[in-house]
Amino acid sequence: MRILAIDVGSSSIKAALFKGDKCRRMVHVPIVSTWHGDAVEIPAEGLLTAFKDTVHQVMDGHKKLDAVAIDTFCPGLVALDRRGRSIAGCITHQDRRSEKQAAVLLERIGAERHLALTGNLPFPGGMASTSLLWLRDNQPDVFKRIDRIGQPTTLLVHMLTGHWVIDPSQAAFLGLYDAVHLSGWQDELLEITGVNSRQLPEIKFADEPAGGISAAAARLLSLPEGCPVYSGIVDTSAAVLGTDCRPGRLVHSAGSTDVLAICLPRPKPAADILTRPLGTGRLAPKTWLAVSTIAAGGSSIKWAHANLFADMPRKGFAKMLRNLSGRLASKPLTDDTGHAVEFLPYLAGDRTSLQMQRAAFSNLTLGSTRQQMLEAMLIALARASRQRFLRLSDIHQPQREIFTMGGRQELADLMHCHWPGKWKFTPLADEAIGGLRKLAGG
Repeated sequence: MRILAIDVGSSSIKAALFKGDKCRRMVHVPIVSTWHGDAVEIPAEGLLTAFKDTVHQVMDGHKKLDAVAIDTFCPGLVALDRRGRSIAGCITHQDRRSEKQAAVLLERIGAERHLALTGNLPFPGGMASTSLLWLRDNQPDVFKRIDRIGQPTTLLVHMLTGHWVIDPSQAAFLGLYDAVHLSGWQDELLEITGVNSRQLPEIKFADEPAGGISAAAARLLSLPEGCPVYSGIVDTSAAVLGTDCRPGRLVHSAGSTDVLAICLPRPKPAADILTRPLGTGRLAPKTWLAVSTIAAGGSSIKWAHANLFADMPRKGFAKMLRNLSGRLASKPLTDDTGHAVEFLPYLAGDRTSLQMQRAAFSNLTLGSTRQQMLEAMLIALARASRQRFLRLSDIHQPQREIFTMGGRQELADLMHCHWPGKWKFTPLADEAIGGLRKLAGG
């Protein structure tokens, strides 16, 4: 079976062409975000262009295909007008312009009821309902032109098939969907945000085909017309599909964003947790994820290189980072003197905070060095990871074998050394790409 698996992250797209269980070709294409104060978007047209480039590169010289499966970052609110043109988005979780609107939702509904309705609180940017309210309040002309609302998978699957669909894992981040009972869109929230159900995608499980590749997409992308395209899924859910999805199965993704996700047999909504269904119907039905993140994990290290060690070549910085992480792995995460440099790890805010969290260094003196600042960052990230691991362990006891993925292995190793208990860490084969292959029947 020939499967095209496409993993769309917030900084790049990775695609692989499989024949059976053998990867025939893999490519990476970068994606660029735009930042304007508290407004953070990945332009929809830019995403579509990068997606086209990715498909052309990975399919170069290959004509046969049996299925296409896609996962994407989430959230990434997308809005189209009646002509199918993007007029908003993709608005990501790093967007914080809708704090006022989040407060309005909490005031109108209440925290406890919002958790009951959607499984999550209305985190600014993190739940698209807050961004929709911001558009209604601040760009009413744009809001009135909205004909369709979706997430990144909705946009990409629509490009391939012409169908406007969403799976439950992505629907959960619209902030308008019952992610607890999977009962559909919530009328109370639709009324408050000014959205009607006609604008929203059809809900389909991620392991259901959305449709076949349209004639227009076949011509544009040199893909076989009619080839089944699956409905799409959140990237973390795709990675979890690479495991057995047993209750308590924990996946740790140490990438730009550091993500911990644990499988649950039933949802357990909480104010400090992201709750969502896995998103599938045939594979691992009735499975939910409790997710806790460090919004800037590996990207904090990238920031440190660019701003504190810009004079140091990448290989030299990587070697220093490995040595420093190794040394810190055997030390307690406290300092007896009380005068060590401290760091608050919020360079990209906090995905489960209703107010914007800011990063900061403290205890700096004229004698402080940039290496001490980097050490403080690593310690802070390890502390935050330990806290999140303990929080998820309170929700469900993790299975002993924990699956790992992501490009920041030295940071993951440091974090794991400070998790209480004894665990077996297993690299997740093919990461999210492998889960997509499984989803499409490969």
